[in-house]
Amino acid sequence: PNFLILESIRDWSGIHADLLVTPMQFEDGHVIPPTAPGLGVELNEEFARANRYRGDGLHLTMGPNPVTPRTDQF
Repeated sequence: PNFLILESIRDWSGIHADLLVTPMQFEDGHVIPPTAPGLGVELNEEFARANRYRGDGLHLTMGPNPVTPRTDQF
């Protein structure tokens, strides 16, 4: 792996996991790097086409208050 920190707005469950052919894997609060070729991530194109964003603005916005991570999910 050639990066130090993975920042994410979400925990890669639900729709975020469904967008990937193989969901992100976590262990003890750390992401397990994919072993597939390239970036190791394959988009589930059929799911993405069926769930297009239909808004007209940026749909990922930062909230006014910081969020404490739920480590029990990892």
